[in-house]
Amino acid sequence: MAYVIIKSPERQALERRVADTFYARTGRPEDADAVSVIAARSQEAYDEMKRMEGN
Repeated sequence: MAYVIIKSPERQALERRVADTFYARTGRPEDADAVSVIAARSQEAYDEMKRMEGN
């Protein structure tokens, strides 16, 4: 069974930005996974910061 993850355009843009920042080669599965995790955790931290600010 194959799993397919459909990402929003915003998530795709965030992952591209992370990959560019860290010079990741997203053609390699381990780099793609790392970029995905970094992007997700960064967005969670940003959302939490905004929530704590009251915005």
